[in-house]
Amino acid sequence: MRYRLILSDIDGTLLNSQHQLTAGVKQAIQAYVAAAGIFVLASARPPLAMTALARQMGLAMPLVSLNGALIGQSEGEQLRILAATSWPEGVGPHVYHALSTLPLSLNIFSGTHWYVVAFDKWTDQEAVITDMKPTTAPIRDMLINNLSVQKMLCMGDPAMVDKAEKIILAHPEWQLVASRSKSTYLEIVRQGVSKKSALQTLSSLYNVPISETMALGDGENDLPMLQAAGLGVTLANALPQVSAVIKTVVPDNDHDGAAVAIQRYAMGEAQ
Repeated sequence: MRYRLILSDIDGTLLNSQHQLTAGVKQAIQAYVAAAGIFVLASARPPLAMTALARQMGLAMPLVSLNGALIGQSEGEQLRILAATSWPEGVGPHVYHALSTLPLSLNIFSGTHWYVVAFDKWTDQEAVITDMKPTTAPIRDMLINNLSVQKMLCMGDPAMVDKAEKIILAHPEWQLVASRSKSTYLEIVRQGVSKKSALQTLSSLYNVPISETMALGDGENDLPMLQAAGLGVTLANALPQVSAVIKTVVPDNDHDGAAVAIQRYAMGEAQ
């Protein structure tokens, strides 16, 4: 086995455009794990939106959720939180006030909870994709009362997402970073949080050198992880800013690209 640990994105990578896990990808993952490979899911998704998929794959490994802000271990129907990195104290109300001036769907993730002020077309769409629903709550008041935040997801028109990103960049004192998981999604986490840092943590945890790790992803938020791994592999459906940097490319997610990557690069020698 060439790469003993794989950290893989979910949406747009493991799942096809219908948000389904195909038999080909599932079989490739199970064959890799059966050969003593360590396969870990890494996603911008909330943790409870990953546990069912992990069970479907037959995985009992840690789950890297919220872009790396929370690492948990699935234990039956429960999730044990191993590590969580929250926004700096007192920052939440300022961020929420600034971004609420834009026509965006603002979603707060705290531990295993997903909070919104009200349902909209974006939350409805995300609920279908993740197979879970948010809880409506007075977010502004909760933030003023020091709600612990691991991630904010802003969903909306790409031009509005651009404006939200510029607001975050204009306030370095907030100690936050923003990146896209798709053109209409902006993920905001604390500085230092990334799938790259999760990869480094897992490499140490499992005593696997970084040179023997492989990462799979398609979004801008996957790029640091893809660049840090022993081998970063992207799919033909990746965002342009990803495919411009990552040159190991497999077929898109509607043609079992993740399975091709596992079989060609992790299980065998690249051609």
